[in-house]
Amino acid sequence: MPSWPTQSDYKDALQNPDTAFRDPDLRQSRAERSPMGVPRARSGAFASVYKMTGPKGVVALKLFNFPNEDRARRYQAVSDYLELTLGPRKPSCVVKFRYHTNGIRVGKLWYPTLTMSWVRGVSLGEWVRQAVARNAAGIADIRKMADSWVTLTEQLQTAKIAHGDLQHDNIMVVGDAPVLVDYDGMCVPALDPPDPAKKLEQLEFGKPAYQHPGRAVERLGGSLDRFSAWVIFIALRAIVADPQLYAKYVLKTDNENLLFTPADMQNPAASELWPSLIACRDPELSGWARTLRDALDRPFSKIPPFVLDPFDQLRKLAGASARDWGQIEAETERLKKIGKDVPAELWDRVNPVGLLRELCAARTKDWAKIAVEGERLLATGRLLPSDVKPIYEEARKRVAARNTVKKALDERNPRAVVTTYQPALIDDWADPKLVAGAKAAAGQVALLNELKVAVAAPGDGRALVKLWDGNASKLTAVPEARLYETAATGWRARIKAADNFLRVFANASQTEREVAEAWQAVLGAGPLHPVLTEMHRQRGIDAAHWAPILERLRHVSSVASYENDTQLLTVWGNGAALAGCAEAHPFAHRVTEARERVVLVEALARAIKRTEQGGPEDAVVAAAKKLPTGYSHPHVHRAGEQAEGLWLATEFQRAVEHPRPSDRAIAAAYEKLREKNPKAAERLSRANPALFAEGEHAIERRQLLDLFARIAVDEPRADKQDQKWLALWAENGKMLSDRADREELRARLTLARDRLEKWSKIAEALTARDAVALRKQFTAHGAALADYPPLMDRMNEIRGQLTRAERIASIRRKLDATAALAPEDLAFLRDNHSEFDPDTKSAIETQVRTRLAGEARLVPAFPAYSSSGKRGLVKACWSWGGQGLISHCIVAVDGRRFLADPSEADPYSRINCLPENHQREGGGITLVPPNGAPQAYVTIWPVVELGWKTIYGVPLTIGPVPVGNVSPSRW
Repeated sequence: MPSWPTQSDYKDALQNPDTAFRDPDLRQSRAERSPMGVPRARSGAFASVYKMTGPKGVVALKLFNFPNEDRARRYQAVSDYLELTLGPRKPSCVVKFRYHTNGIRVGKLWYPTLTMSWVRGVSLGEWVRQAVARNAAGIADIRKMADSWVTLTEQLQTAKIAHGDLQHDNIMVVGDAPVLVDYDGMCVPALDPPDPAKKLEQLEFGKPAYQHPGRAVERLGGSLDRFSAWVIFIALRAIVADPQLYAKYVLKTDNENLLFTPADMQNPAASELWPSLIACRDPELSGWARTLRDALDRPFSKIPPFVLDPFDQLRKLAGASARDWGQIEAETERLKKIGKDVPAELWDRVNPVGLLRELCAARTKDWAKIAVEGERLLATGRLLPSDVKPIYEEARKRVAARNTVKKALDERNPRAVVTTYQPALIDDWADPKLVAGAKAAAGQVALLNELKVAVAAPGDGRALVKLWDGNASKLTAVPEARLYETAATGWRARIKAADNFLRVFANASQTEREVAEAWQAVLGAGPLHPVLTEMHRQRGIDAAHWAPILERLRHVSSVASYENDTQLLTVWGNGAALAGCAEAHPFAHRVTEARERVVLVEALARAIKRTEQGGPEDAVVAAAKKLPTGYSHPHVHRAGEQAEGLWLATEFQRAVEHPRPSDRAIAAAYEKLREKNPKAAERLSRANPALFAEGEHAIERRQLLDLFARIAVDEPRADKQDQKWLALWAENGKMLSDRADREELRARLTLARDRLEKWSKIAEALTARDAVALRKQFTAHGAALADYPPLMDRMNEIRGQLTRAERIASIRRKLDATAALAPEDLAFLRDNHSEFDPDTKSAIETQVRTRLAGEARLVPAFPAYSSSGKRGLVKACWSWGGQGLISHCIVAVDGRRFLADPSEADPYSRINCLPENHQREGGGITLVPPNGAPQAYVTIWPVVELGWKTIYGVPLTIGPVPVGNVSPSRW
């Protein structure tokens, strides 16, 4: 099981709250720091407390010094009850308290946390000292504090909470209110089972000055606070009654408590304080003190409950100027459940029927409240007294009448309002707005009837519209009025559309479009208005027919072209559609001109057809000249084809005869001639075969050029592109000799050849694993081949070889500077000795031997040996030098002499000692001497493995070592 965190572990975790906590508020909090900058702890017996400041204020964080499953279960129960069960109903004197089983992470594990609100205030003990110092004003404050203490205790009892350690240091005064802290001994219902055998042990026993002597043997329970609550209350009231008691029993004796001392509880018979309290001039205090003093002589279970007057709250409610009958009844029921009968003098003021009788007796009656209270009492099974029942019945009738009218008003149904309205039952008490609405309903009904008649016989609709517009505000939201609003709206639209059409009809300068739009508005408004005649209807129909045709004619461009002319003639047709339309006359002249041009285009088309059938091409040119210059028509291209063919042939010949001909230019000119004028191209093959052949060959060579250009499209890798460029050039390069297009390939071919040659040199060194040669070639060509695919493919391999080359160069530089080789250099030598020439290897061997004879020479320890007489073992000790030069030591033991060479050693008495073996045995190695030898001769050779050779250093001899129970001696 992992060990519990130390305070140092907790402080380390608090340095990183964002990863230490699960709680989102604690993640954003910061612990209070010491002057050294580390979280400050307030240490206790079983936990330490840290002050944490976060976005939601300051909390106390408790971290536990060791695991305690019982205490953890209790904390969890208190946390769940306060924060989950009670929640917002938690007493105001109890602060926020949360226990988290997995609250803080230390290392890889989670541990519990407990957080409470950090209370800013003074302890009750210090507050009382300060209050007493303020004389009369302070004594008055203490009296208020006594009253607040009664309220606090009642809140705890109602919430079924026992604090367990009520005393002056656990009560903080915040403002003027007492607040409880330190809930380690708290008892909640989950910790107070009804079965006595299952009761829990107490973990806290409270301060002796506040506790009954029998408390120590009690189990955890809900009555633990009874005695201490009385002690604190009596102390506060005693200071109020006689401040000299505080001066005598606290200030003069340096008593740390509010008033009592432990001796007052343990030996009350010898106490001076108890008689003083019982003899106090405050009779209430005297009685309380006598009751509590008697409790000290009785068992703990006989301590009287902390209740001053069970009927105090009921008396306050009954004595209020405006009695709250709901609270009065609730308090009466509560007292009844706990077996308290309401005194006779109080019953008359808290009788459940009292409120109803009070309402019925009022000069101005609140009929609604009378009805509600009567119904409430009837619902509880009570019978109404005869003196109030008739008044309740009248109230119920009045409220029903009001509610019926209100429902009709809410539904905006004036006819229902008029039917249900009873002024005698409503007018003298109901809401004036409701009464006014009920009276106004009659006028609304009359208006609805008038509108209904107007809709049934509308005439030209103007009277209906006028009636609605003048009275719409009076019928807002009345459902029936919507029918008349719809009718008025329809007539308004028809009247507006008809009036607008008549205005346009009477205007001599109106356009067909204006008439058509006005007529469309008439049709869109509904049935034809009575003011419009058949003449108006026919005029609207004509305008609706002519306006679209005129609009299409206006959209035809006035620019002369075959497309515009044919579009104009199509829209015009034979002109019959616009017969009788004066607005169409300006288009007649344009139609005549357009028809003439279309006839000429049709003649040109016939000439072209005859030419295609073998007729002369001149006819096409002659027909085209009759059309206006710049006139666009479908045969423009064919008409200019003859002249264009001659021009294209000339351009082709010029490209062929250029001093440095370009195959692209020749092929383009040839293809253009063949595309634009195939007949001219066909004649060229017969008239000038050589020129025709030039065109065909130019297309072939251009295809070859396109193959070069296509390489970059088909092949994404630059090295493959280079290979294809060189291969294609080797195969077809001669075809492009003496052509201008060859120049466009030169730069790319040069780049391909250059990159492949450079990469070949690097690849050769890489394949040979010649790190030095690779470094030379990479230095020369690496920058030029940046991002070159084969280089990038093998970059990891190259980097490895370059690293090897650098290590080789580094070792050679050290040798040139006669610097000592490091352990990592020697390790590299063993794996890569083939990279070094014989002279370098010889220099390395010389340095190793020199170091083995000098600073790496083995030195005996002090003492150099020890032996174990009982076990017959010998331990040789020496200092291992060389700073990683020596890979291991060969240790040989002989019974007769020191050995000159490792080969002389008996294989069974020779040991390879690694550095870790030497270190593990405390700087030496344990040996078994030869059997029966009285002494042992130990020889130790330092060994350096170079990979190509093993070098032995100057041997160290230890001994002879006596074998047996002897004391260690110096070598």
